[in-house]
Amino acid sequence: MEEKQFLMKKFLEYYRKADIEMPKEFEKREFAFVPFEALPEFFMHRHISFLSKEDFRNYAIKNVPAHVYYSSAYYENPGKENMEEKGWIGADLIFDIDADHLPLKTSSVERALEAAKREVEKLLKVLKLDFGVKDVEVYFSGSRGYHVHVLDEEFITLESPERREIIDYLTLNNPKIIQKRKLLDSTIAIRVSKYLEKKKLERKEILKVLKKPEEVLEKFRIYIDAPVTADVKRLIRMPGTLHGKTGLKVVKVEDLESFDPLSDAIAFGEEKIKLRILKRVKITIGGEKLDLNAGEKAEVPLFAGIYLLCRGIATL
Repeated sequence: MEEKQFLMKKFLEYYRKADIEMPKEFEKREFAFVPFEALPEFFMHRHISFLSKEDFRNYAIKNVPAHVYYSSAYYENPGKENMEEKGWIGADLIFDIDADHLPLKTSSVERALEAAKREVEKLLKVLKLDFGVKDVEVYFSGSRGYHVHVLDEEFITLESPERREIIDYLTLNNPKIIQKRKLLDSTIAIRVSKYLEKKKLERKEILKVLKKPEEVLEKFRIYIDAPVTADVKRLIRMPGTLHGKTGLKVVKVEDLESFDPLSDAIAFGEEKIKLRILKRVKITIGGEKLDLNAGEKAEVPLFAGIYLLCRGIATL
């Protein structure tokens, strides 16, 4: 209870000071909040709409949230509780890449986040080259991954079946590459064959490899959270808000290569707080190297302390 009250106080301070930019056409979107008071229950207040940035700010201050979401969808009546009455107009095409969904075995938060970044790079390349996407934004989720928002108008009106086709393409769900010993004239077949040609394999060797293509396909498969992309009424974390399980900000990534989530998404200051460590922790956050054992007492910067408290691996 003491930790919860402390975090509520700090999150409230953040929302009082933060200048949070509202999403594009926010008046047409549904918002949802998970209040701190409800924790540890994940109780969501949803079907909320705002007509101004000030209305959003006042709501966040009054109902200190652990998590804030908004709809990928645009609605005629976003505040209606009945989904049929909302009047769906369209939805941003959104991809969620989370380290937990990657074929990855590591206990290092830094390595997991780096792997997620590499997956985002793969996704952005395919979206640009194969789908002609021009208007795309990347956001750090505040925890272990990234959200990629496609804002091109031609994608906004796509419904779930079309979005599932995009999912199949990216995840290589039953891809056909070869038929009757010949490469098919498909984008993925061409991409794979060009890759193999670069390795200077002869045609016979290429066909041999493609009979069992799984190893090669792994280089092209993109690991996305499929339900997020398929759902045309999805709630996604709101940029500028805090993630209740880390205390980090959901932030727009301007330069993916140089972006460091454990420094660039920090929301709190460097004043010291004293903690008791509950579980072994080894992480570098905000340039501060933490290497602490269970049972140890430690004095750490506030931004690191809030991260540990939110993760449940320390107490005050």
